[in-house]
Amino acid sequence: MDRSAVAIALAGVTMLLAPLAACAHTSAAVQSEVTICITCHGVRGRGTPAGVPRLAGQNADYMAHALSMFKAGTRKSPIMQPIAAGLSDAQMRALAGYFARQKVSIPGTGAALSPLLQSAGKQLAEAGATNLAACFSCHAAHGAGSGARYPRIAGEPRQFVIDRIHEFQARARNAVPQPGTMTAIAATMDESQIQAAAAYLSQLGGA
Repeated sequence: MDRSAVAIALAGVTMLLAPLAACAHTSAAVQSEVTICITCHGVRGRGTPAGVPRLAGQNADYMAHALSMFKAGTRKSPIMQPIAAGLSDAQMRALAGYFARQKVSIPGTGAALSPLLQSAGKQLAEAGATNLAACFSCHAAHGAGSGARYPRIAGEPRQFVIDRIHEFQARARNAVPQPGTMTAIAATMDESQIQAAAAYLSQLGGA
Protein backbone atom coordinates (compact mmCIF):
# COMPACT_ATOMS: atom_id res chain seq x y z
CA MET A 1 0.00 0.00 0.00
CA ASP A 2 1.44 3.39 -0.96
CA ARG A 3 1.76 6.31 1.43
CA SER A 4 -1.29 8.16 0.10
CA ALA A 5 -3.48 5.11 0.63
CA VAL A 6 -2.16 4.71 4.19
CA ALA A 7 -2.85 8.37 4.92
CA ILE A 8 -6.41 8.07 3.64
CA ALA A 9 -6.99 4.93 5.69
CA LEU A 10 -5.65 6.55 8.86
CA ALA A 11 -7.79 9.61 8.28
CA GLY A 12 -10.86 7.41 7.97
CA VAL A 13 -10.08 5.57 11.20
CA THR A 14 -9.54 8.88 13.00
CA MET A 15 -12.91 10.16 11.83
CA LEU A 16 -14.63 6.99 13.05
CA LEU A 17 -12.95 7.03 16.46
CA ALA A 18 -13.31 10.75 17.18
CA PRO A 19 -17.00 10.61 18.22
CA LEU A 20 -16.29 7.60 20.46
CA ALA A 21 -13.39 9.40 22.11
CA ALA A 22 -15.51 12.49 22.67
CA CYS A 23 -18.27 10.40 24.23
CA ALA A 24 -15.80 8.65 26.54
CA HIS A 25 -14.32 12.01 27.55
CA THR A 26 -17.74 13.41 28.40
CA SER A 27 -18.61 10.35 30.46
CA ALA A 28 -15.32 10.50 32.36
CA ALA A 29 -15.77 14.22 33.05
CA VAL A 30 -19.00 13.60 34.98
CA GLN A 31 -18.36 10.06 36.19
CA SER A 32 -18.56 10.93 39.90
CA GLU A 33 -21.86 12.74 39.35
CA VAL A 34 -23.18 9.85 37.23
CA THR A 35 -22.37 7.48 40.10
CA ILE A 36 -24.48 9.59 42.43
CA CYS A 37 -27.36 9.66 39.94
CA ILE A 38 -27.49 5.92 39.32
CA THR A 39 -27.57 5.21 43.06
CA CYS A 40 -31.26 6.14 42.89
CA HIS A 41 -32.09 6.16 39.17
CA GLY A 42 -30.68 2.71 38.41
CA VAL A 43 -27.96 1.48 36.08
CA ARG A 44 -27.49 3.97 33.21
CA GLY A 45 -30.52 5.85 34.51
CA ARG A 46 -33.07 3.20 33.55
CA GLY A 47 -35.46 4.15 36.37
CA THR A 48 -37.11 1.81 38.89
CA PRO A 49 -40.59 0.29 39.25
CA ALA A 50 -40.79 1.90 42.70
CA GLY A 51 -41.24 5.28 41.03
CA VAL A 52 -37.76 6.72 40.55
CA PRO A 53 -37.86 8.44 37.15
CA ARG A 54 -36.06 7.17 34.07
CA LEU A 55 -33.20 9.38 32.86
CA ALA A 56 -32.00 7.16 30.02
CA GLY A 57 -33.08 8.63 26.69
CA GLN A 58 -34.62 11.70 28.32
CA ASN A 59 -34.48 14.99 26.44
CA ALA A 60 -31.13 16.64 27.28
CA ASP A 61 -32.54 20.17 27.22
CA TYR A 62 -35.27 19.16 29.63
CA MET A 63 -32.86 17.47 32.05
CA ALA A 64 -30.47 20.41 32.10
CA HIS A 65 -33.38 22.80 32.66
CA ALA A 66 -34.82 20.63 35.44
CA LEU A 67 -31.46 20.55 37.22
CA SER A 68 -31.18 24.33 36.98
CA MET A 69 -34.65 24.67 38.51
CA PHE A 70 -33.71 22.36 41.38
CA LYS A 71 -30.59 24.43 41.96
CA ALA A 72 -32.54 27.70 41.90
CA GLY A 73 -35.20 26.29 44.22
CA THR A 74 -38.02 26.92 41.75
CA ARG A 75 -38.64 23.17 41.58
CA LYS A 76 -38.82 21.52 44.97
CA SER A 77 -37.31 18.18 45.96
CA PRO A 78 -35.59 17.41 49.26
CA ILE A 79 -33.46 14.86 47.40
CA MET A 80 -32.61 16.68 44.18
CA GLN A 81 -32.11 20.22 45.45
CA PRO A 82 -28.99 19.49 47.55
CA ILE A 83 -27.48 17.49 44.66
CA ALA A 84 -28.17 20.15 42.04
CA ALA A 85 -26.85 22.88 44.32
CA GLY A 86 -23.32 21.57 43.85
CA LEU A 87 -23.44 21.35 40.06
CA SER A 88 -22.14 23.95 37.63
CA ASP A 89 -24.03 24.75 34.43
CA ALA A 90 -21.41 22.81 32.47
CA GLN A 91 -21.83 19.76 34.71
CA MET A 92 -25.61 19.91 34.31
CA ARG A 93 -25.28 19.96 30.53
CA ALA A 94 -22.74 17.13 30.56
CA LEU A 95 -24.93 14.96 32.79
CA ALA A 96 -27.98 15.67 30.66
CA GLY A 97 -26.06 14.77 27.52
CA TYR A 98 -24.73 11.57 29.06
CA PHE A 99 -28.12 10.24 30.13
CA ALA A 100 -29.82 11.38 26.92
CA ARG A 101 -27.47 9.04 25.00
CA GLN A 102 -28.16 5.98 27.14
CA LYS A 103 -30.21 3.22 25.54
CA VAL A 104 -31.38 0.63 28.03
CA SER A 105 -34.43 -1.59 28.41
CA ILE A 106 -37.38 -0.66 30.58
CA PRO A 107 -37.21 -2.46 33.96
CA GLY A 108 -39.95 -5.02 34.44
CA THR A 109 -42.56 -4.59 37.16
CA GLY A 110 -43.15 -8.29 37.71
CA ALA A 111 -46.89 -7.79 37.19
CA ALA A 112 -48.85 -7.90 33.94
CA LEU A 113 -50.87 -4.78 33.16
CA SER A 114 -54.47 -5.05 32.03
CA PRO A 115 -54.83 -4.78 28.24
CA LEU A 116 -58.00 -2.74 28.79
CA LEU A 117 -56.09 -0.32 31.02
CA GLN A 118 -53.34 0.06 28.44
CA SER A 119 -55.89 0.55 25.67
CA ALA A 120 -57.58 3.31 27.66
CA GLY A 121 -54.18 4.89 28.26
CA LYS A 122 -53.34 4.75 24.56
CA GLN A 123 -56.57 6.60 23.81
CA LEU A 124 -55.72 9.32 26.34
CA ALA A 125 -52.17 9.67 25.08
CA GLU A 126 -53.08 9.89 21.41
CA ALA A 127 -56.53 11.51 21.38
CA GLY A 128 -57.27 12.76 24.89
CA ALA A 129 -60.77 12.90 26.37
CA THR A 130 -63.59 15.41 26.71
CA ASN A 131 -61.87 16.91 29.78
CA LEU A 132 -58.31 16.29 28.71
CA ALA A 133 -55.96 17.15 25.85
CA ALA A 134 -53.94 14.29 24.37
CA CYS A 135 -50.63 13.71 26.17
CA PHE A 136 -48.81 13.69 22.84
CA SER A 137 -50.22 17.08 21.84
CA CYS A 138 -47.59 18.61 24.13
CA HIS A 139 -45.11 15.79 24.73
CA ALA A 140 -44.73 15.05 20.99
CA ALA A 141 -45.47 11.91 19.00
CA HIS A 142 -44.96 8.69 20.94
CA GLY A 143 -44.21 10.76 24.07
CA ALA A 144 -40.71 11.55 22.85
CA GLY A 145 -40.65 15.00 24.46
CA SER A 146 -39.87 18.40 22.98
CA GLY A 147 -37.31 20.93 24.17
CA ALA A 148 -36.74 22.14 27.71
CA ARG A 149 -40.40 22.37 28.66
CA TYR A 150 -41.87 19.02 27.62
CA PRO A 151 -40.04 15.91 28.87
CA ARG A 152 -40.00 12.51 27.30
CA ILE A 153 -42.76 10.53 29.01
CA ALA A 154 -42.46 7.29 27.04
CA GLY A 155 -41.00 4.54 29.20
CA GLU A 156 -41.26 6.41 32.48
CA PRO A 157 -42.07 4.05 35.38
CA ARG A 158 -45.78 3.69 36.02
CA GLN A 159 -45.50 4.67 39.68
CA PHE A 160 -43.47 7.76 38.82
CA VAL A 161 -46.15 8.99 36.40
CA ILE A 162 -48.87 8.39 39.00
CA ASP A 163 -46.91 10.14 41.75
CA ARG A 164 -45.99 13.08 39.54
CA ILE A 165 -49.59 13.70 38.45
CA HIS A 166 -50.68 13.49 42.08
CA GLU A 167 -48.05 16.14 42.88
CA PHE A 168 -49.50 18.42 40.21
CA GLN A 169 -53.00 17.85 41.61
CA ALA A 170 -51.84 18.75 45.12
CA ARG A 171 -50.31 21.94 43.73
CA ALA A 172 -53.60 22.81 42.04
CA ARG A 173 -55.45 22.46 45.32
CA ASN A 174 -53.15 24.99 46.95
CA ALA A 175 -53.37 27.65 44.23
CA VAL A 176 -55.30 28.27 41.04
CA PRO A 177 -53.06 26.94 38.22
CA GLN A 178 -52.20 28.84 35.08
CA PRO A 179 -54.27 27.61 32.11
CA GLY A 180 -52.42 25.20 29.84
CA THR A 181 -49.89 24.12 32.47
CA MET A 182 -49.47 20.53 33.58
CA THR A 183 -50.84 21.53 36.96
CA ALA A 184 -54.06 22.72 35.31
CA ILE A 185 -54.28 19.60 33.14
CA ALA A 186 -53.69 17.24 36.06
CA ALA A 187 -56.42 18.96 38.06
CA THR A 188 -58.99 17.74 35.51
CA MET A 189 -57.88 14.09 35.59
CA ASP A 190 -59.69 11.42 37.59
CA GLU A 191 -57.88 8.47 39.12
CA SER A 192 -58.89 6.03 36.40
CA GLN A 193 -57.37 8.32 33.76
CA ILE A 194 -54.17 8.66 35.77
CA GLN A 195 -53.84 4.89 36.15
CA ALA A 196 -54.55 4.28 32.47
CA ALA A 197 -52.12 6.90 31.17
CA ALA A 198 -49.38 5.70 33.52
CA ALA A 199 -49.86 2.05 32.50
CA TYR A 200 -49.63 2.84 28.80
CA LEU A 201 -46.72 5.26 28.98
CA SER A 202 -44.67 2.91 31.17
CA GLN A 203 -44.63 0.28 28.42
CA LEU A 204 -43.90 2.68 25.58
CA GLY A 205 -40.42 3.03 24.10
CA GLY A 206 -37.30 1.84 25.89
CA ALA A 207 -34.10 0.53 24.38
